[in-house]
Amino acid sequence: MLEIDDDLFEISYKNKVLNLCYKEYELLKLLINNSDKILSRDEIIDNFWNGKQFKSRIVDTYICRIRGKLKKYGHPGILAVKKRGFRLIEAKA
Repeated sequence: MLEIDDDLFEISYKNKVLNLCYKEYELLKLLINNSDKILSRDEIIDNFWNGKQFKSRIVDTYICRIRGKLKKYGHPGILAVKKRGFRLIEAKA
């Protein structure tokens, strides 16, 4: 299970702190807090970058970085749902 520490701006998995930059931290936190649904690229951009105009591929770049960091510690990662968006995969205990 991923654990958020807002005081330290850290997210950990199995008691190991992920080495995330601030934007990665915020995006992963958004996915954790919405783990029960699929977030579209547009929803992520609207929530994460306050509706500023960005190409949707910026989301893919951050997702790719976060996936790599999650994989390093054995977390199953983030699911890309074709033509819908992204959803955090729940890690089995």
